[in-house]
Amino acid sequence: MTTLRLTPQQRFRLRRQLRTTRDLRTYRRTLALLQLDQGWTVADVAALLGVRRRSAQLWLNRFLLDPVLTALACHAGPGRPTLWTEDLEAILRAALHESPQTWGYQAANWTVPLLREHLRHWEDSPPSDDTLRRELHRLGYVWKRPRYVLDPDPRRAAKKRRIRRQIMDLPARRVLLFEDETDLLLFPPLRACWALRGRPAEVRLCGANARRVLFGAINLRTGTRVLLARERQRAGDFQAFLPVLRQHYRGWEVALLLDEDPSHTAQGSRRLAAQLGIRQLWLPHRCPELNGMDHLWRHGKEQICANRQYGSIEEQTRRFIRYLQSLSPEEALCKAGILSDDFWLKDCY
Repeated sequence: MTTLRLTPQQRFRLRRQLRTTRDLRTYRRTLALLQLDQGWTVADVAALLGVRRRSAQLWLNRFLLDPVLTALACHAGPGRPTLWTEDLEAILRAALHESPQTWGYQAANWTVPLLREHLRHWEDSPPSDDTLRRELHRLGYVWKRPRYVLDPDPRRAAKKRRIRRQIMDLPARRVLLFEDETDLLLFPPLRACWALRGRPAEVRLCGANARRVLFGAINLRTGTRVLLARERQRAGDFQAFLPVLRQHYRGWEVALLLDEDPSHTAQGSRRLAAQLGIRQLWLPHRCPELNGMDHLWRHGKEQICANRQYGSIEEQTRRFIRYLQSLSPEEALCKAGILSDDFWLKDCY
């Protein structure tokens, strides 16, 4: 068995290189020589560093033939030829520029296994998953969660302009409110969380669900919130919320920005709003991102409801309302997106 006995000078230089090198392969070879100098066997060193015994023996033999630090440097050989030819890279780029459905796959987005299956049509032995991921990173791709982006809609843009004009025509003593409703369920919404590997992340349920509807409005200027909990979301429930708003804003001209939910557009709701002096401004269809209350609901559910079931729906509703009311006006406006530089009514209130 080949043994290694370093001189004090060699030992000093190897230890210094172990502290200063930033190359992982040089670090492993230096550490292997220092361990062999302490009496370790080649097999033990190979097991420690996770390499084959033959590799550790080659490091030792190379150093014995040329006992200088440069003998530990990694000399790149020809290696295995790359699988990424210009044609294969062009195929990958062409695939990434289109949806998988364009190529006949029943998938919305590309994944590494799906890309390998796609490349197999042109290459009998496609690159491995790791090789494909490295190539995707080299091309500037990262794994990320997509976000919704609305296609340009002239009708929606025209309706937004009309809403701005209506707001500008309101009298000076006015109050502009976003109004919306949200469902609170005893079964909590599930969100991603840290959990032990190999064990499922569980949220305990009682087995009996319950529901409450929370009506809410936020003042675009002051951030004041008005909330009302009801058992259902019907026209009568919305009509019960309108007097609460009028009582809170006595003597003000109230303009309500809301969607065209059936409870809002019912004849009784329109008639009551006119009697109370509340003007309804209808938001474009399917544009929840325009309503500040929708953003506030989502934030509240993340903080209060996610991954936790309460003892009763009444307790959950009380805590939800208490949390939203505890926010400062600036916090509420910020979480509702009203303070954003891109807010669509920035210069209208």
